[in-house]
Amino acid sequence: MRRVLVSTFGCKLNQYDSQVISESFASKGFELSSDMLTADVCVVNTCSVTARSDYEARQLVRRILRINPRVLMLVTGCYAQRAPQEIAHIGGVGLVAGNAEKSSLPELVESLCDGGETRVSARASTDGEVRVNGEARIEVSSPGGVEECRAVPDWMSHVPTFQRRSRALVKIQDGCDGLCSYCVVPSVRGRSKSEPIERILEQVKYLSASGFREVVLTGARTGSYGNDLGDGYSLETLLGALVRGEDGLRFRLSSLEPGEVSASLVEYMAQEEKVCRHFHVPVQSCDSEILRAMHRPYSPTEYVEKIQMIHSRFCDACIGSDVIVGFPGETESAFARTYGTIEKLPLSYLHVFPFSRRPGTRASDMKQEPTRSVKRARAFALRALGMRKKSAFAESQVGTFAEAVLEEEVEPGLFKGTTGNYLKVLVRANGKRVKDAIPVKIASRTNDTLLARAC
Repeated sequence: MRRVLVSTFGCKLNQYDSQVISESFASKGFELSSDMLTADVCVVNTCSVTARSDYEARQLVRRILRINPRVLMLVTGCYAQRAPQEIAHIGGVGLVAGNAEKSSLPELVESLCDGGETRVSARASTDGEVRVNGEARIEVSSPGGVEECRAVPDWMSHVPTFQRRSRALVKIQDGCDGLCSYCVVPSVRGRSKSEPIERILEQVKYLSASGFREVVLTGARTGSYGNDLGDGYSLETLLGALVRGEDGLRFRLSSLEPGEVSASLVEYMAQEEKVCRHFHVPVQSCDSEILRAMHRPYSPTEYVEKIQMIHSRFCDACIGSDVIVGFPGETESAFARTYGTIEKLPLSYLHVFPFSRRPGTRASDMKQEPTRSVKRARAFALRALGMRKKSAFAESQVGTFAEAVLEEEVEPGLFKGTTGNYLKVLVRANGKRVKDAIPVKIASRTNDTLLARAC
């Protein structure tokens, strides 16, 4: 039996895609493996949101090929979609496949094994279709000539089981219609496309029957769900259908843009116990000039109002954010405004990214980018602030009650778990299993560990 190793970079959407890839291979008789040395096939599912992401993907590919020169190396994902030739030039890579080809990887591997040394290169148009010389196809260059694969199966035709996870992911949409000047997501994932509610309900029903108690709703732009489906469809509509459809499940939103945080959505989440009180709302900058250069459609004041609205409705909500430092034109005073605004906001954690020029974006040609050392210093300052906020939020929740999904049994009866408001806890729960959801009381905090008691 051939063994396949799937490695993943990037967001929850990529994690979902990798799960589908893994289980697609398993359905074709492959054995899933975590061992680089013995794998027959390796799939690296890449991210391309930063230059660092590209670099780390290349390093992993080279490392695996050094350890296991005989492996059939497949590279897919957003980096493969954006710059297939860069990856194809790495010695030993057998196949480079764009995002639209992910569902075809097992079949492509079969053709590669039959045809000897082969290289696949794919490019995407703005609608996400694979195109070579203007024609939708996958081009395979091999000793036997050129082979075309015109029919790409429906990416959602396989419902992943997430056997190795304690919390399941469901992709509710893909792509993005945004115009952020620094971002490659629209060019590598195409326009926003929502999955039908009926299809999502089918997946969730299957996951519930498999024992999951939390489902994370994910996408390239989760809050835009339904915009392409016409009147009567929205994220609130979807959430309503989900909470009515399955008992014993809770639902977590992966990320929302500031403009997608509406008063009605916040009110709905406040009243519906099945929806986790966890918001991730990227700000990127709190300087109005930088936000305009980023082409972000809100002002710092509007962002502050959104976060305060969430916090005022339920003070136990976990609120996270993304911040980019060192964007072209970011002066010391602009950074100070970002730092000062975030310092005052009731945020629970931060994801901080130094600006990275992405080829093909408008920001790639912008001038006055701060030096690497300046970006590093600003990132360090914001990450330290984020750690303080994370600790303060955890401390504020000592003595409160929550529901925790058990994720890992570290010793018999002792579990790591995650609460609805995204706290990581350690709890003793004899007789329970991974995936179970149990009521807990946050008892104490030791260093970075929250200790909880089962209720």
